[in-house]
Amino acid sequence: MKFMIIFDLLGWWYLEGWRGFGRTLIEKMRGALSFFSLGALMRTLFAPFRQISANESGAMLQVFLDRLISRLVGAVVRILLMLVGVLVFCFEAVLSALLMLAWPLLPILPVACVILAIMGVSL
Repeated sequence: MKFMIIFDLLGWWYLEGWRGFGRTLIEKMRGALSFFSLGALMRTLFAPFRQISANESGAMLQVFLDRLISRLVGAVVRILLMLVGVLVFCFEAVLSALLMLAWPLLPILPVACVILAIMGVSL
């Protein structure tokens, strides 16, 4: 009877638990992509920064330069945001892969620590 609980726990850990953990990690990565909205940033790459518009009553050259500078500032800010978004996504992908690889080893870790302690291994 007691061994059935252990087998049930291990069965859940290596099947449904692992799948659920993987789904959770995938949702976190989707959340990072959604947070940075890379598609929207690409579509609006050269839109004016914060929708600042030039004074229409000024000289044509001044209006043109105001709009150009506003669009360049917008592009730089959006490119930086996209780079940060890609870096965060890559970091989450690597961390998720490492966690998925570590998941099956976690139930063995307490037993391994006890064995190492009995053998006299210390940090």
